[in-house]
Amino acid sequence: MKPQLFQAERIEGPPRLIKIRFEKDAPVKELIPQLEAFCAAHLREHEANLIVDMSNIPYPTNNFIACLIAQAFRARQLKGDLVLENPPISVRDNLITFSALNYLGLSVSARGTQVFPAYQEPSAPAEEDFDATALVEIAESPLLHRLSIEPKPESAPKPPKPGYVPEADMPSFSTRAESAAAKLYQLCDFVVGLAKQAGMKEKEIGKIRIAVYEACLNVIEHAYHSKPDNWIDLTVQYSGHRFIIIIKDTGLSSDLKPAQDYDVQEAVNARKTGGFGMHIIRRAVDHMEYFPSEVHGNRLVLSKNLD
Repeated sequence: MKPQLFQAERIEGPPRLIKIRFEKDAPVKELIPQLEAFCAAHLREHEANLIVDMSNIPYPTNNFIACLIAQAFRARQLKGDLVLENPPISVRDNLITFSALNYLGLSVSARGTQVFPAYQEPSAPAEEDFDATALVEIAESPLLHRLSIEPKPESAPKPPKPGYVPEADMPSFSTRAESAAAKLYQLCDFVVGLAKQAGMKEKEIGKIRIAVYEACLNVIEHAYHSKPDNWIDLTVQYSGHRFIIIIKDTGLSSDLKPAQDYDVQEAVNARKTGGFGMHIIRRAVDHMEYFPSEVHGNRLVLSKNLD
């Protein structure tokens, strides 16, 4: 018999509470079925208020977050609730980064591609949704939010590229944001405002906005591994002919997979998320180049022609 990976304590009310505290370093794969079985057996009317201490689970996985959401839904059906207690900053960051679009599979209907809007924080206004037309043209199939950037294999290091030098004859506009999913729209809006000033067509602005969202989300998830207290620096330069976006981070550098034909439908059927994000970014811009550097920071340079 497997050991219990959490402690449960009843606290007399009203309301009556059940407080759950997980064992330190409890394996999440084993913890989830135990938590589900406990809630199924103990949640009942008038005893449906859960307090879940998260201090010993600093990096909840998507499956674990989905499990917590399921138990919160079950508790609310019984007029109760589920509240997280003592969540470290890393827990809050993982909760913000969690996206139903990543977790749930998407399908294609008989009438054509179903396009779902990108994950959006509840505080963002409705008009901030991505342009569905731009999504269709870029993705060509259901969209899953993942970038196919893999860590460089230590056994096969590549010579570094020379650092990116900004265009000297173009005005430069810069901003900085924390490496948190809640800040993604701030960076997108910064680029959109400058794209409008540059005279970019509305349809192309939609594509650029999606590309910036995907690229910055990649920095959060892959360069910084969703750890807080890091920064994303974004610079825009433009002239009458070109619009350049430079996204800089000081996290782990990566290798970009070479451009290739991407069978989106095949990936959806196989439930593979890797490759969609990079496919989207490449189709959104005219040129993309990545400059990794452990000394000066990594730079992803996206260029769009304005002619």
